[in-house]
Amino acid sequence: MTEGAELIGQAMARFAAARLWAAHRAPYLATAVFALNPVVLEPYLDDRTGRPVPDAEFRAFPADTRWNVHVDTGTALATPVEEIGWWLLHQVGHLVRAHAERSPAAEPHRWNQAADAEINDDLEAEGLPGPAGVISPAALGLPPNRMAEEYVPMLDVLDEAVGRGGRALSEALDCGSAADGVGRAYEGSGGGLGDLDRELLERSIAAGIQDRIGARSEVPAGWRRWAEERLRPKVDWRARLGAVIRRGLSSAAGRVDFSYRRPSRRAGAHPEIVAPAMVRPVPGVAVVIDTSGSVTEPRLDQLLTELTGILDGVAGPNRRLRVICCDVAAHPVQEVRRAADVRLAGGGGTDMRAGLAAATALRPRPDVVIVLTDGQTPWPERRVAADVVVCLIGEDGHAPEWAAAVRVPKEDRS
Repeated sequence: MTEGAELIGQAMARFAAARLWAAHRAPYLATAVFALNPVVLEPYLDDRTGRPVPDAEFRAFPADTRWNVHVDTGTALATPVEEIGWWLLHQVGHLVRAHAERSPAAEPHRWNQAADAEINDDLEAEGLPGPAGVISPAALGLPPNRMAEEYVPMLDVLDEAVGRGGRALSEALDCGSAADGVGRAYEGSGGGLGDLDRELLERSIAAGIQDRIGARSEVPAGWRRWAEERLRPKVDWRARLGAVIRRGLSSAAGRVDFSYRRPSRRAGAHPEIVAPAMVRPVPGVAVVIDTSGSVTEPRLDQLLTELTGILDGVAGPNRRLRVICCDVAAHPVQEVRRAADVRLAGGGGTDMRAGLAAATALRPRPDVVIVLTDGQTPWPERRVAADVVVCLIGEDGHAPEWAAAVRVPKEDRS
């Protein structure tokens, strides 16, 4: 075996060890980590020592869109196994989240940094801080759980401020075409995964993440969001909200009861006995509005308008609606006919348990309770005494398992 072949073998051994480390630290991404195809580059040897020299261009173990990871021999031999494993998880983030497809045509370097911020945020949440010089949302004081598109303008502002002090925002790291979609000279024309292979792989990864969530295992928020979007086709939230509410109202209206307010028209064997009639009551609806500081008033106004239109179509425009504003406590109930009549009260923390308790304590008790919230709240552990529809604003919150839920994008420009 030649010396060059031996060095390449040592680099591949470190890559294999790093892959095992990465799969152990983030088991929900193990399938993706083992799908990476290492492409080992010919080592550059020092003229004096004959040892391979690390190439800074390949510090991030750059990947291309076909899931090839380009391994510089000198870099692999000089990098700790744990750090190589971290970069493999990082590259999986670029590939699975389709950063190359999402990349804007201009400023690929800034997009690479923003995509790094989106990925590294979840790695840090997993207890895996990045190597020195990488973008860290937490270290830069940026908000967590944002998309790369949201981080771009934030990094522009920070870069301008930091640049005045003569420093760089981060090191000039290149993650390859997997991050920005721009081909590199070292990338070959073949090998790696095809379109169908990538599609099946991503669905398998998303299903595995959903299984872990169902088993109550910890998965970072960004990966939860990705898996949910990957497995569920996007639908018009207005149509889904209307369907869920109508189904709840229909179910409540189907609960027939006996009433003497309208005696039965069928005479029995004993005419002197007045029999009750079967009635189909109009279902009662209460709305609990999250008025904590994290939910904006214009967004609530829009949702209330949508809600009013849905309820008018089901039960007519003249019915009255009971509304409870809630932050950490429930505020007094309001009876209104239109969304514009609601007076929002609150602005502190969030505890929808108080709002649901107040709604189910109303008399007559509502059949359906509709909750408008960002989901950043504790929920009752058990089902409450009414059907509950949770309208989730944004991507980060959650609804209880026993409630019907509709997720509404925080920014909806339609």
